[in-house]
Amino acid sequence: MLFRRRKVEEPQYDMEEMRQKLKETEFEKGDTLALIIAALVTIVPFLLVIVSVIIGIIWLIFLR
Repeated sequence: MLFRRRKVEEPQYDMEEMRQKLKETEFEKGDTLALIIAALVTIVPFLLVIVSVIIGIIWLIFLR
């Protein structure tokens, strides 16, 4: 075909190899706090949208 993409082979990682690398990785002092803050920044807005949609539906059905 005209716009055919070439397949790029991605390296295959073994789960045991990944676990070993994770065990060998040493985190710095503030890394845990940074990971927790990053998770909250990612999850909280999504949860706020879901909760506001549910509250909006309840308001439309029962309180209007």
